[in-house]
Amino acid sequence: MPITKVSGKTELEKTTQKFLDKKKLQYLSNKKGFLGIDNKFSFKEKVVIIPFGLEKTVSYGSGTKNGPKEIIKASHQVELYDEELNCEPYKKIGIKTLKPFKIDKNINKALKKMADINKKILDKKLFPMTFGGEHSITPGCIEPFVKKHKKICLLHFDAHADLRDSYNGEKFSHASAIRRCLDHKNVSLISFGIRNISKNEIPFLKKNRSRINIFWAQR
Repeated sequence: MPITKVSGKTELEKTTQKFLDKKKLQYLSNKKGFLGIDNKFSFKEKVVIIPFGLEKTVSYGSGTKNGPKEIIKASHQVELYDEELNCEPYKKIGIKTLKPFKIDKNINKALKKMADINKKILDKKLFPMTFGGEHSITPGCIEPFVKKHKKICLLHFDAHADLRDSYNGEKFSHASAIRRCLDHKNVSLISFGIRNISKNEIPFLKKNRSRINIFWAQR
C-alpha cells in the first residue's frame, strides 16, 4: 500500500497498514462489544464484528457513521438465549468486536481498507461481519469472498435496487452499491422488498436476469 506525505504528515494509509500488520486483531472488551457479553466469560472467537461507519455518499439525511455504535449499543438489550436452539449461541460461536478505527474520507481508499480487513480476518479462518455505514461499503465487504469462492449469492434487503452505474457522478455511490458487486461475474443477487427503481437501471436488470432475482415490495 503506498504511503504519501502531505504537509509533512503521512496520510491514513499508514494507519491502515499498521492496523493490518498487527499479528493480533485488536478487540473491544466483551462488555463493550456486540451483545455486551460478561467480561468474565472467556471464549475463542469464530466471528469478528467490524464497525465500519462510512458516511460519504449519502444523499438524504445523515447519521450512517453512527450505525455501528448504535447497533452495538442496542445489542446489549438482546436476550442471549435462543429458544429454538435451546442454548446461548454466542458460547458456541464466539463473537468478538474490533476496536473502532479511522475510516478514510476517500471512498476508494475506504473500500480498499474494508476489503483488506475482511481478507485478513478470512485468512485467519474467522468469519467477518461488517456493521455499516452506508450501502456503498458492500462491494468492499464482499471482495475477499468473491476471490475466495467460485460463486457468491448476495441476499439483499432494501427499498431500492441500487443498480445505477453511478449517482451524482460517483460510481461507488450508495445508489450503485449492488451494481458494483455485480461487476464480479461470479456474483448473483436475490433482492427483497424493492419498491423503487429508476428507468436507467432497467436495461442492466433485463440484461442480467440470469443473475438477478427481485422480490418486489408490492407483491
